[in-house]
Amino acid sequence: MNAEMIELIGQLIQAAGPSGYEDAVADIIRSHISLCGNVSTDGIGNIICEIPGKNPNGPRRLFVAHTDEIGFMVSDILENGFLRFTPVGGWNARTLPSSSVDVINTLGEAVPGVIGQIPPHFLSKNSSQVPEIEELFIDIGAKDRTQVVELFNIRIGSIIVPFGRFHHDQRCQTLSGKAFDDRIGVAALIELGKKVKESPCDATVVLAFTVQEEVGTRGAQVLANYIEADVAIIVEGAPADDVPGGPVNPQTCMGNGAHVRIFDPTHIGNPKLLQTIRNLTGEHHIAIQEAVRKGGGTDAMVLALANKGIPSVVTGVPVRYAHSHTGMIALSDYVNLVELLYAICRDSSWNV
Repeated sequence: MNAEMIELIGQLIQAAGPSGYEDAVADIIRSHISLCGNVSTDGIGNIICEIPGKNPNGPRRLFVAHTDEIGFMVSDILENGFLRFTPVGGWNARTLPSSSVDVINTLGEAVPGVIGQIPPHFLSKNSSQVPEIEELFIDIGAKDRTQVVELFNIRIGSIIVPFGRFHHDQRCQTLSGKAFDDRIGVAALIELGKKVKESPCDATVVLAFTVQEEVGTRGAQVLANYIEADVAIIVEGAPADDVPGGPVNPQTCMGNGAHVRIFDPTHIGNPKLLQTIRNLTGEHHIAIQEAVRKGGGTDAMVLALANKGIPSVVTGVPVRYAHSHTGMIALSDYVNLVELLYAICRDSSWNV
């Protein structure tokens, strides 16, 4: 596998960037796409990179990935030095106790902490073993509130991100770490931009890196006010369902190809665009997995309704344990996704 590709993914997923605080991720993106096309940033923080096509009258193809990750924010500092926190994005409280976090202080430093709960030894017999997030706290080792503020430089409103080791297992070509939703989509768009720059397409390619998706597709709502495109491909870290206890017939398996979504409760994939994708994958021998999802939502729910409507489809890389401290992906799925996106850019035989 390409070492530079893996290094890029590692940089992106290790950056701290919960919703509303995506600047560190934005800096990485700009450093990689600055030479790919015309780069701009709107008022909410979306980054747009437009790569002109060889045909000035050709189609405009939009590719979208969100830059934010789920995280937390300090909501209270207790007198005994513990921190209360509120989630930023959707968390499952079952995954949180004993997990490591970084609290980003006012100096921009990462202060290590651990999410704690009342030990089972002190729970009453009638107490639930599954805590509510409101019952959890973060321990940074401070002895009192004064130390938190004056020694650690942490304030109410400081952001908190999960801490997880980034690891590339060369034996089975997997990656593990935090924030694959949706830094793996961001990485794919950067790789796509470099490919298109090296070998321009007839179509104009627009790469959009949106913010605040995890708290209600807010960046995409701003983007929808002004973006112009003939089709939109949303690129996600799609939750994998191939774990024990999952569906009898999983549709998004790690290692079986790129995720292509037919339906979720917030968006219906455009049928003509879906058929085009099927044709391209057959022609270019790209592995995909089609899925009908009963839950979830993406920026597609907004962008499909932009202007007079943009034909849209959600794609992505299967991610095991999405929305937790540590996810896992197969590099082969990522490679298939990038090849799919590039095939969509190059193909000139279709029009939805």
